[in-house]
Amino acid sequence: MIDIFWASFGVLGASFCIIAYFLLERGVFTGNSLRYYAMNGIGATLILIASLISYDSGDLGAIVQELCWAAISLMGMIKVCKSARAVNE
Repeated sequence: MIDIFWASFGVLGASFCIIAYFLLERGVFTGNSLRYYAMNGIGATLILIASLISYDSGDLGAIVQELCWAAISLMGMIKVCKSARAVNE
């Protein structure tokens, strides 16, 4: 039962990333949208948690990918927040 719980984190995370990309392609989000970066970062983090909890050596690639994905999303969120702050000053 616990395995299903953690696996659902991975599925939910993948859903976040896919929905964010879909909304980007539909023009709902822009590439510089805080919501876009946040959904990708949350998705990557959930996938990363699921991969770490049920780790086997085949998960190493997914772990590296999701670490990079989360880091890039965080960098994007920081960039958007700095831009918004500069505009408001």
